[in-house]
Amino acid sequence: MDSEDDTTATIDLHEIIIDEVWPGLSRAEAFNLYVSHAFSTWNARGYEFAAILFTAAAYPDTLVAAALRMIIVYLAMIVLSSSVGHWVERSPNRLQTLLSTICCNRASVILGSFIWLLILSQENLLTTETPEVAPRRFSLPQNDVLKGILFAVAIAFGIVERLSASGNLISMERDWVVTVAGPVGHPYDLTNLNAAMRRIDLVCKLIAPILISVVISVTGSVRVGVLYSGLTSLISIPIELLSAQRVWKGSVVLQAPKPTPTSEPTQQPAAGGEQGGLRIQSWFGKIRQYFKGLEMYFATPVWIPSFALAMLHFNMLTWRATFVTYLINVGYSLNTITIARAIGSIFEISSTVITPRGIVYLGRTNRRNAVASDESEAHLLHDEAQHEEPISDTQTVVGLQRLGLWGISSQLINTIPVVLALWAISAQHDHAKTNEETATAPLQGGDPPTPPLSAGWSVILFSFLAFSRLGVWIYDLTTQQLTQTLVPGTRRSSFAGVENAVVNVFEVLGAAAAIAFPRPEQYRWLALASLASLAIGWSMYAWWVRAQRSHLVHWEKLGSGLCGRS
Repeated sequence: MDSEDDTTATIDLHEIIIDEVWPGLSRAEAFNLYVSHAFSTWNARGYEFAAILFTAAAYPDTLVAAALRMIIVYLAMIVLSSSVGHWVERSPNRLQTLLSTICCNRASVILGSFIWLLILSQENLLTTETPEVAPRRFSLPQNDVLKGILFAVAIAFGIVERLSASGNLISMERDWVVTVAGPVGHPYDLTNLNAAMRRIDLVCKLIAPILISVVISVTGSVRVGVLYSGLTSLISIPIELLSAQRVWKGSVVLQAPKPTPTSEPTQQPAAGGEQGGLRIQSWFGKIRQYFKGLEMYFATPVWIPSFALAMLHFNMLTWRATFVTYLINVGYSLNTITIARAIGSIFEISSTVITPRGIVYLGRTNRRNAVASDESEAHLLHDEAQHEEPISDTQTVVGLQRLGLWGISSQLINTIPVVLALWAISAQHDHAKTNEETATAPLQGGDPPTPPLSAGWSVILFSFLAFSRLGVWIYDLTTQQLTQTLVPGTRRSSFAGVENAVVNVFEVLGAAAAIAFPRPEQYRWLALASLASLAIGWSMYAWWVRAQRSHLVHWEKLGSGLCGRS
């Protein structure tokens, strides 16, 4: 206990010094921070989508390989994500930690691309490529055993890529960004930095997959897409490293030693026959550390918002592969799906503009509308300066809580008509199948079923789906900042690692549900299950906000406002 108290005291002193000395990032430093994050995110988003295309090209006649790769990667993330967060937390040098994740990630992508190139160079997979694109001297004889071994190696490199990308994101978002953020009201305070970083992520999520698809479509060769992925990772290495080093050299707080938790005493290695016992103890120690991470996660004051956010990853009404496949099967063209997805991305990106302003607005509203039931907060707010700029840290937390509730409520409300529209469209599709013996033939040819899909239900489906994306990313941003603010600094990275593991649990559950209900006519039940998971997540977060604030909405003020307007 004494060591924990000493560590806490050291952390508090460190934060006080930062508040007094660190004025915040300059424009040039923020630019370099964004550049490093942009290249990391671009490569992560691009390779995540590219691996799907490579697997489909390697195993064109089955979905088993794609499902197997996805489940193995998810399970690895569940088991190892907390260890990655623990490693980031224990690493004393911030620059070395970030650079290690960058180099490990790029190496795994480059080596993984080489393995994919070998897999896709087998003769039986080159039938769709012209001799000009794929000369026979680059082909390999068909060997299913070798192909299976190489596929396993590619999955292993994919796991390393995902873990290193996770470590990079944890180091950047839960350590670097929190450390260099200026005081509230600064152009590069925590709220604005989070919004800008997430905007970069969402833009890369939209453009990177499109670009690699264009490369493959124009060249007519998946192998060219493999080379593109590997070369992109290779070229980005010096840019990322240089940008990160520039931020570190210009930041006193990043160069300062990072407070780390007190390490547990370790046993000295033994010789001879005791080595086996020590290995067993080491495995038990790792298992114990894993469960300690879970215990720490559920002991923090913000585990409920984090867990509710993780539950949203079960949602089957997002632009994942299963949902796109369902839409194609019921008759929507790929162009329609692409346009709808692009519109949804615009709403997602707009959340990064709305969130900072919403936090400030709702935080100020709290100061103006403090009521007697919030006596402790009213006392804190009374001590703050009466001017409007900037809001205090307490008001920022209140703004985060309120805007997060608006965000997850918006997603839940907008998902209801999406589910209704999907049920109506599914019923129409089933009716067409029962009335037409040849209904499956048009689906295979890519033409819409007979009768045509309802335009009204289609508009409802895609428009409210786009609106729901705005709510989910508002909630994501507010929850991220709550965890950055309310989790102790020496536990922030470990918390993020466990949080990532919990997220992947619900990703696996979503994948398992899609495998258990594979037929298009069954997707309506997956949509209903998604709505139920959203309702549970909303209930958990609403309960948490009420416990923190003792209320959800000022009904008396809402009523008086409506009466005043009338």
